[in-house]
Amino acid sequence: MLGARMHFAVPGILASAGLLHTFYTDMYLGNKALFQRIIALLPESARPKLLRQLSLRSADRIPAGQVVSFDLLGLWYLLKRRGAVAPSERALLFAKVNRLFGDRVVREGFNGADVVWGFNGASLEIFQHARSRGLKCILEQSIAPRRIELELLAEEAARWPGWQPDEYSPSASACDPLAEREEAEWQLADKIVCGSRFVADGLAQQGVAIDKLSIVPYGVNTNHFRARNGHSARKELNVLFVGEIGLRKGIPYLLEALKSLNRPQAVRAKLVGPLAVDPERLKHYGQWCDVVGRVSRARILEMYGWADMLVLPSICEGSATVTYEAMACGLPVVSTPNTGSLVRHGVDGFVVPIRDATALQEKIELLCDDRALRSRMATSARERSKEGSLGAYGRRLLESISFGSS
Repeated sequence: MLGARMHFAVPGILASAGLLHTFYTDMYLGNKALFQRIIALLPESARPKLLRQLSLRSADRIPAGQVVSFDLLGLWYLLKRRGAVAPSERALLFAKVNRLFGDRVVREGFNGADVVWGFNGASLEIFQHARSRGLKCILEQSIAPRRIELELLAEEAARWPGWQPDEYSPSASACDPLAEREEAEWQLADKIVCGSRFVADGLAQQGVAIDKLSIVPYGVNTNHFRARNGHSARKELNVLFVGEIGLRKGIPYLLEALKSLNRPQAVRAKLVGPLAVDPERLKHYGQWCDVVGRVSRARILEMYGWADMLVLPSICEGSATVTYEAMACGLPVVSTPNTGSLVRHGVDGFVVPIRDATALQEKIELLCDDRALRSRMATSARERSKEGSLGAYGRRLLESISFGSS
């Protein structure tokens, strides 16, 4: 696995179950005890950005001796990523680093393992080598198929011209290297794990055999993300958005909903996450929302504590973990089917169609005016979040990957 996706949840679950043989990754601190001690001597405020990022690349549940990290590859990728501005440049870079990662894993070998687990776009060389040696292959498809993602986002770029200049084009999926890698991986995989029905349906639309697919909703640390004590009695409604502030997360539809609602004294929104759209576009909505930008993991808890609800009108996801976090914090969630959340429509929040600013406006206004409904949904969200805990996720995950006696 490249990166620290969901804070190394999958390898951690496998390690806790006694199923992890070796974990291959890029930059990792948990197998470097001396370096960990040196970093710990520096106050967090004095650490350069790279050290702050590296300090998060560790997981207590994974024995250090079972981790092989290609740290120079990870550093090379971080440096190269800064210069890859255009979408085509980024796609080529991602494909290259995925191939280099796969080649390094193959050179290390599997050393007696029976099954290989990899992630979409970064498993081709690994699966080819594994299948040649008779090993089973499990692919985690972490988002909808690449071609579907590109098609949806090209449509968004046409709907909102100039919001993310030169970001997506209708021809992008025709020769996308990541899409080509994914499609080859689907053929090699014995099982494909999907975080949501949206992802599984997308794979089926691309011709993947349904009997390969398992839907396994994710989980978060519900000890870390916990509901505040009681509910606010205030009449005002605080609306939170968490994620990349861009077209893929449906941000224009939320902004248009807030503008149409036009109740700045009663409804206030905060947008939390890295900025992907032209900042000039957001200035037109300053009366109804505040752009907070990227925040630390510690401060995100403060944001959930401030909020009365989360709105995430995503166009394309796998299964957005911020929805799990918000529900664990006792927030009703308004999402779309493409968000891949655990939200039950009308119970823990609402699931509205993509690209429907009017539906968003109606649901926000309803929760603003009906505080009793807001309270009931908050209670339901907290209860529902038990199914989105790491423990529940681990149980689902282990059940899904059984190959039986064979």
